[in-house]
Amino acid sequence: MTSARILLPALLGLSLPISAQQPGAVAGNEEVKKIMETRKGRGVMADDTPPTPPMEAVKKFATRSDVAVDLMASEPAVEQPLYASWDSKGRMWVTQYRQYQFPAGLKIVSYDQHLRAKFDKVPLPPPRGEKGADKITVFEDTDGDGAFDKHTDVITGLNIASAALPGMGRIWVLNPPYLLSYPDANQDSLPDGDPEVELTGFGLEDTHAVATNLQWGLDGWLYGANGSTTTGNVSSANTKNVKWEGQCIWRYHPNKKLFEIYAEGGGNTFSLDIDSKGRVFSGTNNGSTRGMHYEQGSYGIKGWGKHGPLTNPYAFGWFEHMKHEGDNKRFPQAFAIYEGGLLGSGYEGKIIAPNSLANVVYVSERFPDGSTFRSKDEENLMSSPDRWFRPVWAGVGPDGGFYMADWYDTRLSHVSPVDDWHKTSGRIYRVRPAAGAPKLKPFDLAKASPEELLSHLSHTNEWFRKQAALEIAWRGLKELTEPLAKLARSNDPHALDALWTLDMLMAYEDPMANEFIHKVLMSPEITSHKDPYVQRWAAKIVGERPMSWNALQTLNHLSKSQNIEVRAQLLASAKRLQAGLALSVIRDVNLDDASGHLPLLAWWALESKAEKNRDVILSFLKDSPDFAKGPFREHLAEKLAKRYALAGGEENLQTCADLLALSEDEVLRGKIIAGIAAAFEGAEMPPLPDSLSKALNDYMAKQSGGNLALALRTGNAAALKDALKLLSDSKASNAQRISIAKTLAELGKQESVAPMVAILKGGANAPSLKRGILQAAAKFDDRRIPEALLTGYEAQIAGDKALREDALRTLAGRKEWALLLINFVNDGKVQPKHITLDTARQLSLYKDPEMDAAIEKHWKNLLMTGPTEAKVKEMARIKAVIKTGLGDADKGKLQFMARCAICHKLFGEGNIIGPELTGYDRANPDFWLDNIFNPSLEIREGFGNYIVKLKNGQMLTGIMDAQDASGIVLKDIAGNKTPVKQPEIEKLEASPISLMPEALTTGMTDADLKDFFAYLMKLP
Repeated sequence: MTSARILLPALLGLSLPISAQQPGAVAGNEEVKKIMETRKGRGVMADDTPPTPPMEAVKKFATRSDVAVDLMASEPAVEQPLYASWDSKGRMWVTQYRQYQFPAGLKIVSYDQHLRAKFDKVPLPPPRGEKGADKITVFEDTDGDGAFDKHTDVITGLNIASAALPGMGRIWVLNPPYLLSYPDANQDSLPDGDPEVELTGFGLEDTHAVATNLQWGLDGWLYGANGSTTTGNVSSANTKNVKWEGQCIWRYHPNKKLFEIYAEGGGNTFSLDIDSKGRVFSGTNNGSTRGMHYEQGSYGIKGWGKHGPLTNPYAFGWFEHMKHEGDNKRFPQAFAIYEGGLLGSGYEGKIIAPNSLANVVYVSERFPDGSTFRSKDEENLMSSPDRWFRPVWAGVGPDGGFYMADWYDTRLSHVSPVDDWHKTSGRIYRVRPAAGAPKLKPFDLAKASPEELLSHLSHTNEWFRKQAALEIAWRGLKELTEPLAKLARSNDPHALDALWTLDMLMAYEDPMANEFIHKVLMSPEITSHKDPYVQRWAAKIVGERPMSWNALQTLNHLSKSQNIEVRAQLLASAKRLQAGLALSVIRDVNLDDASGHLPLLAWWALESKAEKNRDVILSFLKDSPDFAKGPFREHLAEKLAKRYALAGGEENLQTCADLLALSEDEVLRGKIIAGIAAAFEGAEMPPLPDSLSKALNDYMAKQSGGNLALALRTGNAAALKDALKLLSDSKASNAQRISIAKTLAELGKQESVAPMVAILKGGANAPSLKRGILQAAAKFDDRRIPEALLTGYEAQIAGDKALREDALRTLAGRKEWALLLINFVNDGKVQPKHITLDTARQLSLYKDPEMDAAIEKHWKNLLMTGPTEAKVKEMARIKAVIKTGLGDADKGKLQFMARCAICHKLFGEGNIIGPELTGYDRANPDFWLDNIFNPSLEIREGFGNYIVKLKNGQMLTGIMDAQDASGIVLKDIAGNKTPVKQPEIEKLEASPISLMPEALTTGMTDADLKDFFAYLMKLP
């Protein structure tokens, strides 16, 4: 059911486009101009599909039966809307991103492999810099009839402006690289003068993923999100050079002029929401999830190769996206938690997530999952067959309606240097009850009485509660101090709203005010409050405010809480506390958590003190033997030892020895030694302090010969002799022989080559053993290895497919070996058809005439990428075949498992070398055919192929599986993972070519095709 109202005068047609920026206007040199003119775009590009006039577009929506859609604004009043917010009068501030995609006045001097731009200069801040087409427009409902009847362009000439948010008598505008604040003392929405530059240094490399989504936190800070493909080096008046790469949530204190990263990681964090409990979330561009949940100071998953490492090289782990059950189509990037009170109890607290790619809006329930959440889809809120429907922002308004900013364009992808965006389209929609539009009389919270604002803290709409709390703080209404404290201590359902209002109100006062808030916090009414979120916010306040004698008491009480979210915030706050207090929290908080988040939060808190407070840590562990043998041993000891060992240097290595000397508990000592060993994987240990060397030797002696791999790393000559003996021992387990081979290879022990070659030649040795040995042998530039593989190829290698492909992949990893392989292929001793696509591509990277000739002869068609006339014809033929009817899905599954499952998962079966396919547009034959025949045209983030050239002459290709302080982990198409230390890398670059072979349907009959597509396209 749908209904529509035209709530702002709008044209039934679309106005003429603003002139797009041509390559010559923005290219800083001929090389960039050529890229812009010739590089093919990836993803959803513009097409000839006609737009639908605003009124007609609304009629196309299919909605839940209990809601209706209102068109609140459309072109020409709003064009390319990116973000919206509301002020204390209920006016809607819309940021129109019309300058996108190229900043005015800047020239691009280079692109990287991900099409991230480098510009010729840093633009000056408005109004001094080049004027762009972006603007901020305020929409008003002046008569309270539920419709906008007035709009005003309040700030124009902006240049890549991504968000505007009023508050504190100022207008805050994100115009990367700047955060600006315009004075607006009378709050008439018109700036009183030029802006002040609050922050500098937000990245502009990809204007699709700049900093955006300004939000007021209920702690008085201004929060924002940074997208995945830009960087930051941000400074404020009192904070300098906070650097990061890629996605994060950040915040800025407008009075203290402090800037910090609140949490890091996620998908493309272009949206942000803070719910009524103060919890922070964002949407994502991933599938199989609705988004990320962040704890303060946490680290999250990233696409390492493209988006860069975490800011903390010693994170040793990260949070994943929230688990999800339901529609797995990717790109639920816009994200809001509905708490507006208008749509009914069936919507309260649920995620409403528009998906621009799928032209659909999800409703998902949140469920606890340890200390985080999982989600499950319900009936979709709405959908549209109109491909132009591209909701890029979502939020809840003062009237309780669910609002969306619709970019309205056929194109959605940013991975193209062509500016063919439809500059003059855009809509603002509201979802409200089907019974009728909400009517909200004009109001002004900036002029409301203190008593009225206090009453709004119990409003059914979270927006009013939040805005009233902010106004109380901004206006400094100290007369509400005692009423707020009383309400916070009470069992009122809105005690939490009172507590954070009191916190903000007292935030900028003298030390006596700080003492007052701590006295409130330490009261049993707070520390034992029946609402755990009051306790949680108390823990947050303790972590944020200067310490007082009351803080320890508050922490002692809160640490006894069994509520898992309170415990999570305590550990997050511990990262900000003085070392002694932080360690007390880590010791006292129960770390049991099904999600695994609490142990990570505890580690990050401990790690933050590792070098600055090492003496405090060691003393604390000595004085807390139960903790040392319990939670520390289970969750933290190995990480702490690894952290010190990785950091290196005399002092840190001595601390490793001090950790070992803490206890005679063998399990604890084993954990510490395991951490030290992990730090030196792939390298011989440096000279160690005598105390540590003795401790390691003593430990190994007690282990009856002990940890042979660890002994090898210490340079022990006897250990080398034992290791070589073990490697040659056919009675030893395959796992032991593979493990010791890898250690010997990492240490560069040339003596191990002969026994490895013997294993590779041995006819009785299992293929699984040979595969493991291959990874180790590949590190040695020794001709005996390729000769062993090639001379025994037919008899010892070729019969096992997995071993054969690993062997050929290994041979392609060094130029000299690759030339030997080519000779064997040309002589007919290795069948050309045994060379897989990834191996052939690796051979092509050498640009060697002899290899290129062999490629031209044997694998030319295999290596063809991109559209060709033959591919287009074959795609059309297959489409015609499956149009006549699909076959047997069960038989099609066999085809999928043989051809696709090595890399892709579908319906829960298969591997994850490439993206999971369940959530894609599987009913669309064009989706399948485009990706089967031209997989390199759109490579999903996180699944890009990387080429790594090592200093030892080896070349590896694969997906970046992990990245930290020690280096990277590369995963090849067979799922083999190869750790690579940072010092080993000579060159690391992204490949524009997908790992996926093209034309996977080769050799299939029409019946096979019908079965195959029946399985691919069936309902889950």
